[in-house]
Amino acid sequence: MNSNLLSWLTKTGLDEQRAELYLATLSKGEATAAELADAMKMRRTAIYDNLRILESRGYVQTIKHGKRIAYVALHPKELKKRFDNLGDQLKDLLPDFLSLYAGKSKTPFTQTFQGPHAAREVLADILNVAKNEYVYFSPQSLTAQTLDRAYIKKWIENRVKKGLRSRSLRVQNKNVNDPLFTKEAEYLRQIRYLPAYVDLKTSIYIYENNIGLISSQNEGMAFIIHSPDLAFSLKQIFEFLWSVSSTQI
Repeated sequence: MNSNLLSWLTKTGLDEQRAELYLATLSKGEATAAELADAMKMRRTAIYDNLRILESRGYVQTIKHGKRIAYVALHPKELKKRFDNLGDQLKDLLPDFLSLYAGKSKTPFTQTFQGPHAAREVLADILNVAKNEYVYFSPQSLTAQTLDRAYIKKWIENRVKKGLRSRSLRVQNKNVNDPLFTKEAEYLRQIRYLPAYVDLKTSIYIYENNIGLISSQNEGMAFIIHSPDLAFSLKQIFEFLWSVSSTQI
């Protein structure tokens, strides 16, 4: 029996005996329970029980030839397709799983994202997790550099539709005057500006018990940190700076 195949199958949730039975069925192409019992040196009652479970989980299927009942293993390519589909579904549901975990857990954890769409992961998490408001520090030009305008426009529309407000402390930059980034009331946002000598190369978002970090376009990295204590501390720093910041560039 191929130990690598057996090891992979057990990682999918099968116990070792059922994994061995799937491989035995696969190797025979088509086999009756009696033939599989002989090959596995198992009692037929145990074979039937395990085949029934494998069938319910989609690893084997029943083929009837008159009174003869045989079993066929799921084709390896179909097995791959099945787990690819499950992976795609998990990717779509991952924010829901994480928000459920983050909502109940006090154990810190970090997610790291890399690539041209890394920043989107942080914004998607904000929409999914934040309830009423999120706050952030940001260079005004960074959002435009790391997210295309069409995406951010749609994201803002979804945020406004959700009624999610924002407050931002921004690095001063007179060259950024796109209304998409500067309008306040219409987009449920308030903006204040850090002193002119302050510069940032990373956007820092604070929402519920999470912190989202988006680095420069050159680095192409983003991080989501779940830490109630860290989020609380950064929020306190934000509130202090908010109280002494300016509403004008």
